[in-house]
Amino acid sequence: MTATRPHALVIGGSLGGLCAGVCLRAAGWRVNIFERSQGVMDDRGAGIVLQTETLKLLEGLKLATCAEIAVESHGRQYLNKDGTIRSKEGGIYSSGPSRNFMTSWGTLFNSLRRGFPDENYHAGFKLVHFCAKESCVVAEFENGREETGSLLVGGDGAWSTVRQQLLPELSPEYAGYAAWRGLVSEKALPTALLKTFLDKFTFFQMPRSHILCYVIPGTDGGVGAGERRLNWVWYWNYREVDELRALLTDRTARQHRTSVPPGMVSPEQWNKQMDIARAQLPAQFRELLEATAEPFVQPIRDLAVPRMVFGRVCLIGEAAFVPRPHTAAAAAKAAADGMMLGEALRNGDADLAENLRRFELPQMQMGLHLRDYGIRVGNQSQFPQPGCEPAVLHEVARGLSR
Repeated sequence: MTATRPHALVIGGSLGGLCAGVCLRAAGWRVNIFERSQGVMDDRGAGIVLQTETLKLLEGLKLATCAEIAVESHGRQYLNKDGTIRSKEGGIYSSGPSRNFMTSWGTLFNSLRRGFPDENYHAGFKLVHFCAKESCVVAEFENGREETGSLLVGGDGAWSTVRQQLLPELSPEYAGYAAWRGLVSEKALPTALLKTFLDKFTFFQMPRSHILCYVIPGTDGGVGAGERRLNWVWYWNYREVDELRALLTDRTARQHRTSVPPGMVSPEQWNKQMDIARAQLPAQFRELLEATAEPFVQPIRDLAVPRMVFGRVCLIGEAAFVPRPHTAAAAAKAAADGMMLGEALRNGDADLAENLRRFELPQMQMGLHLRDYGIRVGNQSQFPQPGCEPAVLHEVARGLSR
């Protein structure tokens, strides 16, 4: 029976590929995932706002519950420069009740990974080329192995090898600013500082920038008091022609493209940012940044494909759309893509072209909506028009389900 089931080759073993993998398996497909990286993936994405789409996938496939993987935030608050909390009557940046659930990249990855068989997850497989034929698709890997399937799913992220072969003219475009990020263990911070950040989604808005903080599970996924971590994100503008290159040069002089990982940020760049923090941030955020041992930085980029389906090949997750982090929806889009793909292909590879079109239409609409929404929020914060206060930052983290 196994040999007669349609076979999907999923390229990319991160969140996007795993979402597609578990959903296609649930739909009755044989699935093999091929991940270019060797060994265990690290907690690369730090904090994630747990949206309805992601939770629906996890709970629907009995991979995890919200209580097991998320920390609840009971309110949203905006700090003034002096560290006081803006009142509920303070306009669009006013504090008040707002229920959100926060998780981490590592916790989400591990939940999905436990739901996919080890024997079908292949690390150290770098795709070189694929050939889509009328009745099958053949993938060739750098290690010399070839695999044949009924469908090839490109879930290999923003710099997708699959997309590069399909749409070589398309690549992520720099948006003009970067996100500084960091994690601090709850146990490492004084009680007075925790009083500001625990159980809250906290923001500070300044001219052409903003910073935020929320609580996420610990490194081992623990969600109890004392086990958790504080996750912060700070957006700052950098000129592409000169400043970006310096920012993405790490402490060993190596140049990076996607991010400078924890422990590798140039001390000179971090010291410059801390000088800005001491001059412009409220005391609580300054103290949080000073307690961060290994900050990291990611340039913000935009990407949107004109189509997601190419015969027996499809693109999902960030291989198709890279929404700005203000949408809090990259993981949710990957989950929605996986669920819609599994649902569309529940009858196997019969009527494959028609069923893939049924998958593609709503996912394209969702991706384009997220692109436009993220650009609007990000640009109004980082590049506001003269005389116009940013008016949409309060929408951040409402996400796809608002």
